[in-house]
Amino acid sequence: MQCDARTAYIFQCDGEELFAVSSDKTGVNIPRSSCTQGWLLRQEFQLGRQDPVPAAISAEPVLRSIIDKGYYI
Repeated sequence: MQCDARTAYIFQCDGEELFAVSSDKTGVNIPRSSCTQGWLLRQEFQLGRQDPVPAAISAEPVLRSIIDKGYYI
């Protein structure tokens, strides 16, 4: 796993309290089956092991999922 911070993007499922993080600014890699209403880009941030995620989750599982799948829900 890289230690360097990378740009990540938070998306919200339209009309719901469901969020996803993607390494792709378009969010095209986030499964639509998880959010049939569509994902809306909410925020760009720097994601690294020491950087806080602007949500109530730790950075480590988000980083692992981004590296493995390109997104985290």
